[in-house]
Amino acid sequence: MMNFTIASTALGPAVLLDLHGEFDLEAVPVFERVVRDELARGVRLLVLDLDALQFIDSRGIYALIEMLREARAERGDVRIVLTNRRISRVFELSGIDRALRFFPNRAAALAAS
Repeated sequence: MMNFTIASTALGPAVLLDLHGEFDLEAVPVFERVVRDELARGVRLLVLDLDALQFIDSRGIYALIEMLREARAERGDVRIVLTNRRISRVFELSGIDRALRFFPNRAAALAAS
């Protein structure tokens, strides 16, 4: 049974994607579908809140990188809210933290240029 959900909230020109649970191989197709639907609707700013994640594996990290590439190909941007130390450590160890933009809260992510 999959332990993963995404809540999507429109915030002006941005969309907040609030990820909960375990972002693993089983959850990736759900994530990809939601992101592609938002980009197809014309959304160009995606803010992902990862603080409620309990787990992320290499496939989840790869899906985030692919989402970043897709958003940038559409002249969009991706900002990630992350204060969950356990999850942020995974990004640091993999070196992926240098490729993504992290923020301490939603307001800071939305206000950034």
